[in-house]
Order: sequence, then structure tokens, then C-alpha cells
Amino acid sequence: MKILVLSSEYPNKMSKYDTPVVHYYTKEWVALGHQVKVIHYRSVFPRVFYLFVNLAGGLLKRVFHTDFIPESRLNETEVTTLDGVKVLTRPIFKLFPHMRYFSSTIQKHVALLINENEAEDFLPDLVLGHFMNPQLEILNRIKEFYKDVRTSLVFHENPKLINKLFGIESMKLIDSLDYIGFRFQAMKYIFVDTFGQRENLFICPSGIPEKYIVDEVPAFRHKNGVLQIIFVGMLIPLKNVDILLKSLSIAFKKGAFQLKIIGDGLLKSDLKALALKLGIADDVFFLDRMTRDKVQEELLDADIFVMVSEPEAFGLVYLEAMGKGCITIGTKGQGIDGVILNGENGFLCEARSVNSLTSVLNKIALMEPNDRLRISENALDTTKRYTDRIVAQNYLNTLNS
Repeated sequence: MKILVLSSEYPNKMSKYDTPVVHYYTKEWVALGHQVKVIHYRSVFPRVFYLFVNLAGGLLKRVFHTDFIPESRLNETEVTTLDGVKVLTRPIFKLFPHMRYFSSTIQKHVALLINENEAEDFLPDLVLGHFMNPQLEILNRIKEFYKDVRTSLVFHENPKLINKLFGIESMKLIDSLDYIGFRFQAMKYIFVDTFGQRENLFICPSGIPEKYIVDEVPAFRHKNGVLQIIFVGMLIPLKNVDILLKSLSIAFKKGAFQLKIIGDGLLKSDLKALALKLGIADDVFFLDRMTRDKVQEELLDADIFVMVSEPEAFGLVYLEAMGKGCITIGTKGQGIDGVILNGENGFLCEARSVNSLTSVLNKIALMEPNDRLRISENALDTTKRYTDRIVAQNYLNTLNS
């Protein structure tokens, strides 16, 4: 089968922040014997934009509470092969971040794609989009050329943004899709509330490598009577690491826990200052961003994994922690809700509630060993249904049904 994938984010040398989530599907499809071609649309802006960013990038990151400020401009298509997947990282112009692309720009890129495929004799059986802009419009135009090809778009963002971005054209664009996917259930509910129920909707979760799942649940570490707690992620506002620090300072006495915070970001110095202010600086260890494989080693030493971020489409590190038998705490109403069943294979709490997280931490600390073991074993069983190979195959099965 020939599969064409369009995405706004894909691993590339110009950005360390682009999520590799789409690549985790495509590399498995290649391993299954399919031919896969990826067009990674990378937004580019007027040159003066980058001049301003280089002069005031630090200020912009503080104002907009993000590290994701593009600092360099892609001027021509870069072609690479990653795990057998052909990837074309292609610049696509727009005036400002978060705006809609010009219709002429969309038409130009569709024509380029069609001509390119014809020259390569690449007639896709499936055309799959990830992220709404510009994929929704491009998929609509592609249908004019590939009338019998099945199309699908997976939303990684709030579906309410469709109307905001495309206005009266929204319904037409949505109706042109053969399948519509969502990273988690709550996102699907928002779509249905806005656009009505449809038969072509599906959930598109991620998976983790099978090698990241331990064979059996290790004993609760609790080294020398000290709870080993871990967070892994960007140190940015949506991750709510400040809530974790405040909750720990209330839930446990000094010296009763050790927290490892793995990651970098604009809030790192603020969080260190907060830990000092709360009187828990000696119990909190800030580690730099590390490779995914190295993170697995750290998770093996942890009792509890906590990430109460909002919004969070589908944090793979939750599954990685569950695959190590960690008691895992996520956020209600976000991507992991539905994978984590509260009190069964982990816990869920409110994103910005110190009381909610404190209550969960206290509950875990007071649990009987058998109850903790039950939750860890359930978590391990859950992850076995979410390996990269299984979710990638399920994805294709849905589109071929």
C-alpha cells in the first residue's frame, strides 16, 4: 500500500521541539511493508519576523509563555529518509503564526504535490493528515485530483478552532474527509458538540516501543522509606510543574520524598526558586533534557510519575511510566484520560488544583502494598495494548474498514 502523510510537525534538524508522534506511525507502516511518503509542512514567515525574533526572542518567550518560537527560516525543501520513511520538509509561507494560509498558497502546494507524485509514479491509496492547518484545506483540494483515494485528518488541537480559522467554509472542508480522527475521547466530544455526530470518527492514540515495557512489575521502590517521584517534560506553563511542587510540600514532610524533574524550558529558574521558597529544594533534583532511552532508565527507579498538564493531547511518557510499573498520575479530561482509569491503573486529578493532586499523593502513600501492586499490574497490562506496532496497525485497520 502507498501512504501519503501530510503533517505540520515531524522530526527535523531545524527544530528540537517538533513532536515525533507521526513518525512513530509511519516507521511501523514501513516495517509492515508499506511505502510511505511524508510531506512535512513547515511554516515560514516574512524575513523581518526572524530578525525581530533574534533580537527579542527571550522577551517573546516570556510574553507568550512558550519556548516554541521559530528562530530560523527554511528556504527550500529538504529531503531525508528516516527509518525507511521518505520525508520532504517543505516551507509554506504565511504572514503571521496561527493564521490561515492564503488560498493561492494552498493551491500552489497542492499542484506541486500532485505533479511530484506523478513524476515519481506515486499514486497513494491513503492520504492522511495530522494537525489542522494547512492539512484540512490541502486534503480538500487533493480530493479534486484523487477522487477515489481515502482521506483522513487527525486533530491534535481543539476542534473549536476549525470555525475560528475557516469560518463558513468549515462544514464543507469537514464533509470532504472520509475519516476524522482525534487524539483522545474528550476532543471527539467537543467535535460532536460543534459539528454533530458522524459515522467516520475514530480515536487515534499513540503507542510506545515494546522494549520499553518491563516483563513484570518491580517491587515498590520506596528507597529507605523515601518515595521516588518523577516528572518528565518541558518546563513550560501548560505542564503545571508549580502545582506538583506545591502539592508535594503539603502532602509530605521534608525528606519523605525525592522528586526528579527531567527537562528544560523557560520556567526552570522560576521552578527552582519556588522549590526553595516552599522549603523542599533539598528534595527536588533538576536534571537536563535527556534522550528517550535514558529517560527509561530514570523511570525504572521511580515509584510515582506525575504530569498534570493541560492541554495535553496524548503524552507518551505516561505510557512509558506505566510500562515500568510506576503509579502514574495524569489529568482529567486530557489525552491520557480514558487510558488511565482513575483508581484502576493509575490516577487522574484536576490540572490546576493543588488540593486535588495533594489528595491523590496522600492516597498513594497510605495504600496497602497489595493495592499499589494491583494498580501497577493493571498499568502494565494497559501498555501492552498500546505498543507502536499495535496502534499503527489499528490505525490502518480503521481506515481500511
